Order: sequence, then structure tokens, then C-alpha cells
Amino acid sequence: MILRAMGLGFVLWLAVAAVFRFAGQMFFLPDGRLIAYISAPVVGVIATLLLLRLLHEARGDEGEAAIGIALPSLFLNGFMTHEFVTTLPNIDPTLDATFGAWSLLFCGSILMVGLFMTQLAPQDERI
Repeated sequence: MILRAMGLGFVLWLAVAAVFRFAGQMFFLPDGRLIAYISAPVVGVIATLLLLRLLHEARGDEGEAAIGIALPSLFLNGFMTHEFVTTLPNIDPTLDATFGAWSLLFCGSILMVGLFMTQLAPQDERI
């Protein structure tokens, strides 16, 4: 299950990276940064709901699947942020922090969806 989720997470990262590589200059506009920040959780939630439905996860396993979906983006976007000028030459180099923040919001929303969808058994909720 977790390997399938990581595979789909890699495909999701590849799609998002391709969008930023070829059309990123139209996304991070100087006057539209707030819209870009708001779009990160929206895109993350929609993508996670679609991928979890595609994976047909058992109830209670959504959190683990969301971790598998988010991990490739967390690791690979860290590299893309570090090598921002090389990996995304079409975007202004001063927007590397903006891209990094967008990436963290995106991955955080994936993890939150998995957490909220997971229904724990009563014995798991003991303190």
C-alpha cells in the first residue's frame, strides 16, 4: 500500500514540477502571491482526495497513504528549492523562498487530509 502511494506521489510531484518548469512564470506573479499561497492547500486537498480514492485504501489507512503521497514531494521539492535557478530557470530566482513556502503548504495539506480522513478505532484513542 505505502509503495503504491509513494509511486502515485512521485507521479503527482512530476506533474506539479512539470507545470512549474514550463508555466511557473505565469503562476508566481508579483501581485498574486496571496492567490498562489491559497492555491497550495486547495490543490493539495483535491489531489489527495483523488489519489486516495484511486488507491482504494481501507478505512484507517488514509493517513499512511497520505504520508506516502507527500514524501516524494517533500524530498524532491527540497532539492528543487536548493537548486532553484537550475531546475526552474523560467521563474525569477528571487522567488525561491516563495516556491519553498508553496511546497510546504502543498505537502502539509496532503498530510492534513490523510489525518482527518483516518478514523481510529476506539482503543487507539485512549490517552
